[in-house]
Amino acid sequence: MTSEASEAMRYLPVGLDVRGRKCLVVGGGGIGTRKANNLERAGAAVTVISPAVTDELAGRIEAGRIRWVKDSFREEHLRGAFLVIAATDDEDQNAAVVHLAARCGALVCDASSAERSQIIFGALHRSDDATVAVFTDGRDPAQARRMRDRIADLLAGGRKPKPDLKS
Repeated sequence: MTSEASEAMRYLPVGLDVRGRKCLVVGGGGIGTRKANNLERAGAAVTVISPAVTDELAGRIEAGRIRWVKDSFREEHLRGAFLVIAATDDEDQNAAVVHLAARCGALVCDASSAERSQIIFGALHRSDDATVAVFTDGRDPAQARRMRDRIADLLAGGRKPKPDLKS
């Protein structure tokens, strides 16, 4: 395999069991909401750290499905974290969260920079038989969602299923 081929595939698509693991999402906006919801649906013990959250996320918090620390991010929040997602609207803050989390040994995802991320999330489609994830290595998440929707349509035999996870 040439080095050019290995550079083209930066991320290795894998399934990751997060059931019961402490996963932090720093940021309670739209992207943080999607990431927290996906983690919660996968069985993670999700904590969102943010002064404010979306109405959708507030519903999951009120239902006891996600924990909310109504605060600005601090390094001590990282204690025991398996996975940390930086999803604020401040790229510098995201970079700082990723740096600190990686130093603590957590897997990290920076929603504002695939380059700073150890992991990225694909656009997911789940059926009874399979889970399909489409990755563009963080370059074009909208394209990944379009491709996911086309694949979901093919798997449904022409019916128009709605993906169960927002990406």
